[in-house]
Parts: sequence; C-alpha cells; structure tokens
Amino acid sequence: MKRRVLVAAVLLAPMLTGVADAAPKQAPKPAKARYNNPAPKGFKRWNAPGVAKVTKYIYPKREYVGLFTPGPDKVADAARFGRATGRKPNIIKNFYNWGDDYDAAWATGVWKSGALPQLELELWPRGRGITMATIAAGAEDAYIRRLALGIRAAKIPVIFSFAHEFNAEWYPWGTCSRPQADDPAVENACDYMNTPAQWVAAWRRMHSIFWKAGASNAIWMWQPNETGSRPEIKLRKYWPGANYVDWVGVVGYQRGTRKKTFNGLFIPTFKQIRTFTKKPIIIPETGASTGKIRNAYIKDFLAGVAHYPNVIGFIWFNADKRPAERDGDFVLEHQKSSVKVFKKALTKGAFGFKVK
Repeated sequence: MKRRVLVAAVLLAPMLTGVADAAPKQAPKPAKARYNNPAPKGFKRWNAPGVAKVTKYIYPKREYVGLFTPGPDKVADAARFGRATGRKPNIIKNFYNWGDDYDAAWATGVWKSGALPQLELELWPRGRGITMATIAAGAEDAYIRRLALGIRAAKIPVIFSFAHEFNAEWYPWGTCSRPQADDPAVENACDYMNTPAQWVAAWRRMHSIFWKAGASNAIWMWQPNETGSRPEIKLRKYWPGANYVDWVGVVGYQRGTRKKTFNGLFIPTFKQIRTFTKKPIIIPETGASTGKIRNAYIKDFLAGVAHYPNVIGFIWFNADKRPAERDGDFVLEHQKSSVKVFKKALTKGAFGFKVK
C-alpha cells in the first residue's frame, strides 16, 4: 500500500509543479454564431442625436419572429403567442391610415415588452383627394412632418412602411394592371391610376422629410407582394434607391388548397430584387389558411427562412379574414396541430431574440 502511494506521488509531482508555477491559459470564448448576412463592410447608418440608433437591428444575427393580431392589446396577444410557440415575438405590427398620428404610448409599450413596433401606413383616400401624385407634389408635407416629429419624440426604434403591396391593383395606392369590376364601393388602384414615377417620388419625399425632422429611428421597409400574383409588374420601376430603404419586405401567403413551398412562393421575387439591391429581406406578412396543407406550409416556410442568410425573419399575420374579406383563417391557434408544428420548426432555426 505504501509503495502505491509513493508511486502515485512521483507521477503526480510534475503535474502539480506545473500548476503551481504557471496557471494554464483560459481557452478563448467561442464566437457567437451568425445565421444571417453581416452588415456590408463600411456600412454606416446615419443617426440623429437624441434618438435610438437602429444600425444593430438592420442586420440581426438571428431571425426576427413577428406577429400581427387584430385585437386591441397586441402586446398581450404576443405574449400568449410566445407561450404557445416557445418564441416570444420581437416585432409587433400595427396598421395606420393616412392622417393618423403616431401612437407613442402603444409603441413604447411594445418596446418595453422586448419587441420592435412596426407601423404599417396605408392610404385610403376616398373623397379626400389624396393620391400618390399629391403626396409627391408636396400637398401632404404637413402631415408627414407631424408623423415624423412624433416618431422622433418617442426616441425608440420603429419599423416604418408605407403603401405596401404596391405591385397589384387591390389597394388604391397600387398599380392597375388588371382592372377590377367587382365592388364599386371598394377602392383599388384602378380608381387612381398611379404611376411608378409618382410612387417613387412620394416615397422619397416622405423619407427626406423624416430625415430633416431627425426621425432616423425609423427603419424603412419597402414591401411588394410576391410577384407570382402579378408577374407583369416589374419591381425595379418602384425601387426608391438604396439611400431610401433599409429592408425589403416580401409579402406572401398560403391560401386555399393549392400547396405552396417557400422556394416556389418567394424565390422568384428574391431573384428579381437581387438584380437591383442587396438589402436584407424580411417576410412582413405571411400566413396559411386552416386545412390539410397548412402544417406542411409552416414547416417548409420556417425551414426556408432559416436556410437563407439574406432573409432576416418574418411576421405572422394571425387574423381570421373570413368571410368579410373573402380570405382565409390565418390564426395559428385555430388548428392545434399547427401550433405544435410551428413550435417544433422554430427550434430548428435561429429564431427569436430579445430586443434591447
């Protein structure tokens, strides 16, 4: 027994001496994984003094998980959605109409909950004489400035988008390529005949007014609908330019019983966009109607977002649009199996992070 102890001591001596003489160097911390494309070298986003800097939000490492619900308490809805899916939304969307003031209390509540507020500004001008042309000509400068000053005064980041899905006729600010003859009481682009030049001029004018007002805490999101529904309309004509856009949003849904894949629905639009810009892409509206193919869409969609490093996340449109708008029921919780599929798919990608 004594001999074994002696041998052990002799064998351990050099090791113990080394510990006493010099502590081993600590292994370097592993670099945090990046799942999306980094900001371009030399990228510098102008920030006005006194407001939140948004540069770090434009090129996130992980995927945004956003949510829209039609209910009045969207923060509470997002919390419930997060508990059900395992990922608390870090973007919460709200719709505004032209003339509405910035709801700073709502936006601040979203920010304090750990999410970025997203303001979707629409233009329903029936009887008011407001068009893309009048905006471009400066007739609405006072409202734009008031909106910009409200955003600056709140100081927090906000994702700002105006006149979305412009490459179709179903909204009055869009493009009339297929005249509608369904309901004369519902406005559409064929009532106004906007041109690409007017649309671009209106966007640039708004952006310039925001900049002069110091509202650099707005992240500008330019968002067409996926091009498959109106392939005759080319997006490049509506591109305001890299200095006027932070994100490109591509809207796309799984509607009805026709099965769609991420690649089939979005990649043709991505390819067209990549001919004129390399800005980060986000899916600002998506959903799938309840039914047999819904779960397959969810699984494939989330795998697609996770796979492409130029796609930085999505916003799920969690609303039932039947029958008033003759659309689908996109509420995830209305199909229990979909919640399970959604939750499991989120664990297979770099989805979700707390906005600080």
